[in-house]
Amino acid sequence: MLARLRTFAFGGFLGAALLAPLPATAQADEEPLPRFEDALCPGVVGLKREAAEAMVGRLRANAEMLGLRMAENGDCEANFIVAFVSDGQAFLSQLEDRSGYVFAEMSREERVALMAETGPARAMLRVRARSRDGMPISRRENLTDLPQATMWMAHSKIYSATRNDILSALVLFDRDEISGLNLDQLADYATFRGLVHELPDPAASGQSSILALFDGGSAHPEGLTEFDRAYLEQLYSGMANLPAPAKLADLSHATGVDVAE
Repeated sequence: MLARLRTFAFGGFLGAALLAPLPATAQADEEPLPRFEDALCPGVVGLKREAAEAMVGRLRANAEMLGLRMAENGDCEANFIVAFVSDGQAFLSQLEDRSGYVFAEMSREERVALMAETGPARAMLRVRARSRDGMPISRRENLTDLPQATMWMAHSKIYSATRNDILSALVLFDRDEISGLNLDQLADYATFRGLVHELPDPAASGQSSILALFDGGSAHPEGLTEFDRAYLEQLYSGMANLPAPAKLADLSHATGVDVAE
């Protein structure tokens, strides 16, 4: 049975979200690593309906494999969007001109790095600090009024009082530069790029990863590798407010790669 799709508009394109089953600036040393905590609703832009449905199905399957919370079957608003465009860099520049507010959570360094990224794929993740229990924390707008949040919590050197939530992910592919790759490969690449804010460098340790999909080698990864699955599973396990050094240590142990380097 074919799954139902909800259409949505994004940047002048028509997209589809499946409704029924079918490198940036580093965080401060102790800041928890960003990850999705809201229910995930994948969507695809720039593909025909059948291909969009297949890709969204793969994205959902990957997220469910990791135990991520998915949006209820029905009318959900896509917060994990994969878009196929003619020029991703130009698309982001136009997006910045038209809707600069979507970059509000990014620092200037992060924005510059994003705009300077080369290659046929790029990812833009919006990250916002929330309390340990998910309460919104306002952004710092000036040098005198500091954001504050009030909650009950015992002092701890193990856990942080806040967490960093990925509000949305936009993964862009330059459609004319991805020939020879299938939808599963692209969906798996998008999965890693959309769920991980600070990318590791598995190639430095000789590890195979879907992140090498566009590295120009003769053999492209067929999908998420053993390293990729171990990294994603560990990143999304446990509490979201674990300080970065502790989580990085867990990631290094799970993957056998010193991801803190």
